[in-house]
Amino acid sequence: MLNKIKCLSVVMPAVMSIMTLLFLTGCVGLESANSPKETFVLPRAYQEAYQLALVQAKECWSDEGDLPVKGQLDPATRTAQVFVTNGLGSGRYGQVDIRALDDKNSEITVRLAGVNIWDAAALAAMHEALQFGVWTCTRYMPSARPANKK
Repeated sequence: MLNKIKCLSVVMPAVMSIMTLLFLTGCVGLESANSPKETFVLPRAYQEAYQLALVQAKECWSDEGDLPVKGQLDPATRTAQVFVTNGLGSGRYGQVDIRALDDKNSEITVRLAGVNIWDAAALAAMHEALQFGVWTCTRYMPSARPANKK
């Protein structure tokens, strides 16, 4: 009996982790109502924006390396994409789409799943990492306050 209890104490956490991952795979996505999204113009070449987004995603979205971060750069279309998938590879938790507007400016669209570390704060941190060229997992610049009306 004691051996069965020890076995269950080892097996059950693994089973629960797999079940949680499978549950999130079906319920979390970049198109859900909770998915934060932002599109903005960045005064950087698309290749530089891609490199910055890749570093930011690896440092902040990969859940300490447990989730794969992938990227692709397409010189023919002057576009790039960085994304993080769940452990099974079928669903995406975060994605950055980059499109060159000209040689020095890019259009950036960041979409996140809206859960756990892939939330609005992560979206703001990605924006700032691309804007300032330094990765950060938290937003460090204050947002503008609306003017007081009297």
